[in-house]
Amino acid sequence: MPVGMHRPKPSKWKNVWPFLAILVIVPALGWVAATALYRQQATNVSVQPVPATSSSAQAPATRGASPGAAAPSAAPSVEPTSSSSPSSSAASAEPDHGAVISVLNGTETPGYAAGKVTILNDAGYAGTSAANADANWTNTTSTVFYEDPKMEATAKDIASKLGIDTVRQQSGLGDPDVVIVLR
Repeated sequence: MPVGMHRPKPSKWKNVWPFLAILVIVPALGWVAATALYRQQATNVSVQPVPATSSSAQAPATRGASPGAAAPSAAPSVEPTSSSSPSSSAASAEPDHGAVISVLNGTETPGYAAGKVTILNDAGYAGTSAANADANWTNTTSTVFYEDPKMEATAKDIASKLGIDTVRQQSGLGDPDVVIVLR
């Protein structure tokens, strides 16, 4: 277009500002997407495996067992608890229905953990998720694990709802308050 004496010369910014806007908007959208994906992954259950336990018969008062094989130093250790301990039962007699619970399927039956999640959801445990147990979970019977002594009543209530006899205190569980490994 000819530049005449009555027309001002067009600004260079008129052609440059769309490119500058793209240089700002695209990285900002990428950051938002990456943050959303990171938060989604952070909400997934992160559970550490349980070391091998001995399969010998346990006394009714003792709910834990010592590891059967030497475990790496980074592996969680099994801490036996007693069901007759007055201090642990007095800590929390009521189950916590807001607990974060992970149900891990250690069987060959597809959807077995999801069925147990439905039972727990019907019982009022809304923070329950299902996943498959990996090979590092070596317990041979269905077991309910908890880390915090305050979760003992919750773990025992969950075990009774699912018909599981073994409840153990386990250090190093990570994010979930209670982990159920189905066998």
